[in-house]
Amino acid sequence: MATGGRGGGRGKLAYRPMPGTIYIDTLTGTKYILEKVIGICDFHFIYKASYYTAESTIEGRLLPTGYATVKFIEPGCDVYKSKLAQQSVRNSNMIHVESWCIQKYIYGYCVAFPYMSEGSLRYILSTRFQNGLPEDCIAIALKEALLGLFGLHFSGRVHKRFSAGSIYVNFKPRSVLNVEIKLGYATTIYESDLEMPIVLKRRPETGNQPYLGLKGRKRGGPPILDLSFLADWAAAPEIFHLYFYDSDNENRNPAESLSRDHNDEKYSVKSDIWLVGIAALELAYGNLRISHREELEGLITKIERSRSLPDKLEDVLEEYHEEEKKGKTKKVMGYLMDKMKFVQCNRANKFSKEFEELVLDCLSTKESKRPSVVDLLQRPFFRNAKNLQWFQRCVLYAKDSMPYY
Repeated sequence: MATGGRGGGRGKLAYRPMPGTIYIDTLTGTKYILEKVIGICDFHFIYKASYYTAESTIEGRLLPTGYATVKFIEPGCDVYKSKLAQQSVRNSNMIHVESWCIQKYIYGYCVAFPYMSEGSLRYILSTRFQNGLPEDCIAIALKEALLGLFGLHFSGRVHKRFSAGSIYVNFKPRSVLNVEIKLGYATTIYESDLEMPIVLKRRPETGNQPYLGLKGRKRGGPPILDLSFLADWAAAPEIFHLYFYDSDNENRNPAESLSRDHNDEKYSVKSDIWLVGIAALELAYGNLRISHREELEGLITKIERSRSLPDKLEDVLEEYHEEEKKGKTKKVMGYLMDKMKFVQCNRANKFSKEFEELVLDCLSTKESKRPSVVDLLQRPFFRNAKNLQWFQRCVLYAKDSMPYY
């Protein structure tokens, strides 16, 4: 039996085992000891755990074999999809569950998968690169994630939640290849950004059903949309308008999608490619400080018209908000277009043309015009990408991690 406990709260949120809790895989005998909380997912905390196998005993002493991520899950669609991926997508660029159903508990069971020491790229952005990663490091990280996405698409599946929050980094100090970047999928996705405020919300649609969420506010500005729900409020147009703007559900909340299992047939590989473009923006600017879906669509439209990415995403959005308050939106749109054209002609571009074209192609409103993963990987932006050692030097070993603005 696991030595854990229940904290305060109500319902599913209450199960929070303390560090030091021990779980034993009944099939293999491997022992997992929870060490600390490293993230959240739905109603549960995610833990770093040391694990001990039968081979861990040396001269009568039990030594840890390594570390794992332990996650508490409930039976559902994500579990089923993850198990299918485990069986048929043996891709080294994806995180796979290593031990299913270590031990059952009242609401489900816990699973173990590889520990990614640096957390997600979103966590790295929020703690060390709040103005975005260097472009050469974006190329390295996105390439590794796309190699994982290729395996998923090749197997006939779609990801549906591709973002900086589903790409994880691990540093192995005693390995020949110290750094690895892998894509999480379904069960292996969790939010590792615990430095943002955690708040307990209640869905108006479901009454008393609580859920964990993250929210942020720029000082003096409007609330920004929750990045943990990015795959919903920034979904491809054909998905967003299908689920949230259809005739029967005109006022549907994007966050509600997390409580439903979307049918994979409603998504396509091209819907994933749109999210690749959104993830590229998140990596380039460090955050997407978007207040509502219309603002995101307006931003993408401006980028498409100018055929260029602004140096500072926030400057354009702040000017938009100020003029919007004065009721001069149409006039401002023309002003911003003129300004962006001027900036395009009179600045040394922060972003390369190859990167800008990549983002623009991924964010095409027409599905047929978006490239495939194979097409993307053949782009010069990725073909000429540096290696993981460069990512290690520039990101993990960075002394001045936010030098851009």
